[in-house]
Amino acid sequence: MASPGSVSTLEVVNLTKKVYGDLTNLLPQDQHLEKDIPFTEKQKVGESYNEAVVLTAETGITLGGSGSDAFELNPAIAGAVKQATVVPYVSVLGSVVPWGLISRTAGGGEKSFYDGTKHIFRNNLKSHGKFLEILRLYGQSASLLGYVSYATATYRAISFTNGGGALSVNGTSVTFTAGVNTSSKHILLAPGQFAAGIWVGMEGVKVQQVNSSGVVVAEGKLVSVDSEKGVIEVDFTPVAATSTTSHRLCFEGMGEAKEMIGIQKILSTSGIIFGVNNTQYRLYRGNTVSAGGLLTFTKLNTYIANMVNAGGLEGDLDFYVNPRTWATLNSNEAANRSYDQSYKSNEAANGFEDICYHTQTGKLTFKAHRIVKEGDAMGLSLPTWSRSGSAEISFTVPGIDKEIIFPLENQAAWAFRSYADQYIFCHEPSKNIYVSGINDEAAS
Repeated sequence: MASPGSVSTLEVVNLTKKVYGDLTNLLPQDQHLEKDIPFTEKQKVGESYNEAVVLTAETGITLGGSGSDAFELNPAIAGAVKQATVVPYVSVLGSVVPWGLISRTAGGGEKSFYDGTKHIFRNNLKSHGKFLEILRLYGQSASLLGYVSYATATYRAISFTNGGGALSVNGTSVTFTAGVNTSSKHILLAPGQFAAGIWVGMEGVKVQQVNSSGVVVAEGKLVSVDSEKGVIEVDFTPVAATSTTSHRLCFEGMGEAKEMIGIQKILSTSGIIFGVNNTQYRLYRGNTVSAGGLLTFTKLNTYIANMVNAGGLEGDLDFYVNPRTWATLNSNEAANRSYDQSYKSNEAANGFEDICYHTQTGKLTFKAHRIVKEGDAMGLSLPTWSRSGSAEISFTVPGIDKEIIFPLENQAAWAFRSYADQYIFCHEPSKNIYVSGINDEAAS
């Protein structure tokens, strides 16, 4: 079906290429990891990429003593260096622009077209970036986007037994049995498993409920979210949990591991990751610990000391925490720190972004991240991470000359798609830490 009015398909395609071909000033960077770990292109080898990792130190030293006599040198004992094999993962996000918007703006030239369509194109890129940020954190993790609650615990000041109890959800009392209410189609995520940033604003996204064997037991769309209570409403009948890890939630495709391997899996894996067995090489194994309650500076100092001993942590560490954990740390920091002339208003001040401390290795910075689950924290040595692949988010596919916008046949609109093909990788997992088991409602 031809485009309406006097605007031809070729005109719209050429105009879109001119206006949106260069994404330098358009690509939003409002996700922490997207900004802190910049995308770089690397040489592709077949269907994968090679990343060099150092697994052991050089150990062939010769001690010459205090004399001046000639002595033999010990043979070199090279440190183990391997090429980790990393596979990028493709993601595509489609959007629609109404005919009327195209016909009213395309005829006015590049500026008119940009002013009229930029919000739709920006929203596509921003939405695509959010999906990728979620996957950078939780791609292929054991819990995916969160377990259905079967907890016996106090959650949001309410006592639950095996995921059973009542909460006020968006102003209405909802009674849960084994983490679900089948009549109202509400799902309660397990304590520590909810992240508001994953769900808020995602109404209509395809959601799957997957059992411990990876089988999809229910699926449909997200209807609403209660960000305060950690509850989502779906348009399908959810399945009750039978244990604390029996059922997980994910977006369509995650149950089949069609997404990149994320930070949580990279740091928590004990075994083979990217083709390297980290049980043989301690430097290639991340640090994992359970907070078992509140995340405090006292606990963090112990964790960091153990990291220094285990992997020679040096330099700064950036901790990405849920906003609820950030609030706890901020309260703790305000109660325990005395400010002197080194005080900076953009760090650790009420209402500001970061909490910064100096430790035995360098600066420790805490960043509130809405996509990090309430029970998690990721402490990253940023220089040890890289983000690469064949394509950062864009409206073109590398190596393929394909129109980036085209008229739909059965809808009065044009369609366009953004494309990405990338991965996230850690060269020295031993200098990073994954903290689980955080409970901001605990006494200590």
